[in-house]
Amino acid sequence: MADELILDVQGVKKAFDGLEVLKGIGFGLRKGETKVLIGPSGSGKSTLLRCINYLTVPDAGRIYLNGEEVLDANIDSMRARMGFVFQDFNLFSHLTVLDNVRICQVKVNGVDREAATRRAHHELERVGLGDKAAAYPAELSGGQQQRVSIARALAMDPDLLLFDEPTSALDPELTGEVVRVMQQLAAEGMTMVVVTHEMSFARQAADEIIFMEKGHIVEQGTPDAMFTASEHARTRAFLNVIAEHG
Repeated sequence: MADELILDVQGVKKAFDGLEVLKGIGFGLRKGETKVLIGPSGSGKSTLLRCINYLTVPDAGRIYLNGEEVLDANIDSMRARMGFVFQDFNLFSHLTVLDNVRICQVKVNGVDREAATRRAHHELERVGLGDKAAAYPAELSGGQQQRVSIARALAMDPDLLLFDEPTSALDPELTGEVVRVMQQLAAEGMTMVVVTHEMSFARQAADEIIFMEKGHIVEQGTPDAMFTASEHARTRAFLNVIAEHG
């Protein structure tokens, strides 16, 4: 039932300059679930993620967070409950790591500075960066910067986390440290929607994989079903190509 869903996406459509990017997408997400969106570039995955928190406003369809519809009128409060981890980190370069994790707690959630500091240190420890609180983003590797952005999202105590290809801007050797943090969060029961090409993460951490192409959901199922017994030839072809280049 819908009232059991943390996230309920219904019939979302989006077009840019007359080109339909999303053609009526729908899925649900329950507490503690990890859903992984996969598919070729241009399939609409990142657009869908951005529509969920209204960084991109859908043309049609409805989105509910814990039973409350996400609308322009309530978007600030809704975004505070949906952590978003971007491809390119989006850290404030002039702030320390500690301040990057602390600032939204204070400015958006109204948490007092002392409590925000404690939470920031806790989340930095959680992602393995407890010793980097005084550093600036430019002093960190890309993998470390992405882990700071994950800590920042976690510090807001969100209902769910949205990840938009969080390792795509990283060198291959730095990808693993971010994927390990995400696997840890999935194991801890964090509710997540993840757009990724990291099939090892999808196979090990997803409760359900959704394969998208040309603005449609082609197929969805458990990792075991998708990787070993997918029903659609297009899904199998995509996974085979990913495996060959993995």
